[in-house]
Amino acid sequence: TAKTIAKQIGIIEGETVDDIAEQMGIEPSQVPPERAQAEVVTGAQIPFLKKKDWDRILSRKQIVFARTSPQQKLIIVEECQKRGEIVAVTGDGVNDSPALKKADIGVAMG
Repeated sequence: TAKTIAKQIGIIEGETVDDIAEQMGIEPSQVPPERAQAEVVTGAQIPFLKKKDWDRILSRKQIVFARTSPQQKLIIVEECQKRGEIVAVTGDGVNDSPALKKADIGVAMG
């Protein structure tokens, strides 16, 4: 999974909500999100995120976005920029061009 790979290569070093829930033997929904140091967000979650969710997610130092569509990549860029962040995006196809163009730094690969 994205979380496993991110931990192996050092993108995530802290605990996620899922890690805490597993240790405590409870459902992830029972863990207060602020207890986690890291966050993994899937493309399936993005359409349901509210401003407060974006604020929480983007306040983390360790974030992984996994399985996102080109439109969702653009949303991620815009949400970061709304908060004054400088955003770099890598992409490997024409579908990534909206996010590459909107980002402060766009790196096309392939």
